Amino acid sequence: MSKYDEYKVLRNKVRNFTAISIIFICIKKLHEISKRPVFEETAYLPWELLYLIKIGFLEGGKNGGKVAVINDINKMLNQLKELGSESPFLGSGTAGGIRKFMRTLAFQQFWTQRGLSNYDLARQVIIFNDCQAWNDEFEAITGMPIRTFLLLLVASWTRFLEKSNPINLTPNWFAPLGYPVETIDSFLATVSLPFDATVDYLEKHYEKTEDKLLQLTEQTPLKQYPFLQVGSDYYCYSPYVLQDRAKNVIYDLLKARHTNNFTQSFGELFEQYIYRLLDECGAKYIKEESLKKIFPRKRVCDAIVEVGDILILLEIKGVEMHPYSQINPTNAVMTQMLKTNIIKSFEQLYEVANLLHNSGAGDNIRGNKELFALVVTYKEMYLSDGKDVWDEFLAEPLQEYIDDKKLDMNFLQLERIHFASVATFENIIKILLAGGNLPAILNKAVEDNKEPKTKKYLLDMHLSPHERVEIPLLQKIFDALCMELENRVKK
Repeated sequence: MSKYDEYKVLRNKVRNFTAISIIFICIKKLHEISKRPVFEETAYLPWELLYLIKIGFLEGGKNGGKVAVINDINKMLNQLKELGSESPFLGSGTAGGIRKFMRTLAFQQFWTQRGLSNYDLARQVIIFNDCQAWNDEFEAITGMPIRTFLLLLVASWTRFLEKSNPINLTPNWFAPLGYPVETIDSFLATVSLPFDATVDYLEKHYEKTEDKLLQLTEQTPLKQYPFLQVGSDYYCYSPYVLQDRAKNVIYDLLKARHTNNFTQSFGELFEQYIYRLLDECGAKYIKEESLKKIFPRKRVCDAIVEVGDILILLEIKGVEMHPYSQINPTNAVMTQMLKTNIIKSFEQLYEVANLLHNSGAGDNIRGNKELFALVVTYKEMYLSDGKDVWDEFLAEPLQEYIDDKKLDMNFLQLERIHFASVATFENIIKILLAGGNLPAILNKAVEDNKEPKTKKYLLDMHLSPHERVEIPLLQKIFDALCMELENRVKK
């Protein structure tokens, strides 16, 4: 039996039961397991339950109207586990097959393991605070300012921290905050869909991937609308879904509405945010605009940062991995989807590395310092380091550019190029504020990654043992949000 035939067996089983009975059993189980660390749970995995909810919406009740019970759900989940037991990237002989397999799992699962942090909220306020145009557009979409929306999202999330394990809320939950009824209604309309509208939304999403089996490893599309509206009740699919929605909600909402205009504009805002973080720790750095003056008519990176006896070349990209690349990271797909951001970043890094070694102005900047590089992205890309991406998919497109421009790759070792999400970069700043030795950390990361026993999947894993202190800028904004929420409750 083919894998697709196995999928049809699951689909047909789901069709025998009402959608609502499948959905609500899964919702209750998702709330139950959210009270324990994900790695402690083996029987019920959140990504599997969320996938079953999606199939329940799309297929439930088409062949019958039986009411599902937990044993029926367990049988469906066992079939789902069988479906997901193989990967097209293992044993396929494709370049970086294991890395591709691990990345699909990372995108599918890791988001459930990282809770909502104070920086997730504060970061969004800081990035968008000085851009009135996008603040106005956000208010046009949601009916309220960014800060109000974030406060209501946090208030929603706290509902599901209660020990009584509630799975829903009503508009009355927000009454102590004193917001107008219209504001609460607008908020709930933005974060929820009723049953029929959810089916329509998922059907459109479902059509985006021809191979339905690839969707077994996707991040659930339910994150866009984390609540199911049933009358005046709003059922949260999972605290995992709600907290992950809160982490990047401003970015996600604006990008979904204005994909083309937003991407470039956000890139500029994100770049300014990274500069502000560097200022917070008193780092010495040269911005892109200054580098363009030093190296006229040359391609340059976004910044060169001096830390001890090394220089770190920064490429700042306000991007995320395309959803199709997350579930089907073939070399062709990765090259196509990353050509204008990640591959372009490597081209610019090697242009600058050569300028620093082959020009008088470059010598003045470099001195005797060793070169490292960071590609800082808004969301986690799960790309590890330069050597990994070179071995996997980067060699062909980058080598062509290197040869054409007659660049020397020895000036910047691939192993010294790391990827860092914005959260990882914030951790770097926290380590610098604590007086940490970043050059030693990066050098050790290079050495550790040479051996399978000590290799880490992400740069953030190399940072985890090191002392860090809070970033005053972010902590101040978060404290102000908390105070605003407390003052509203006290009124």
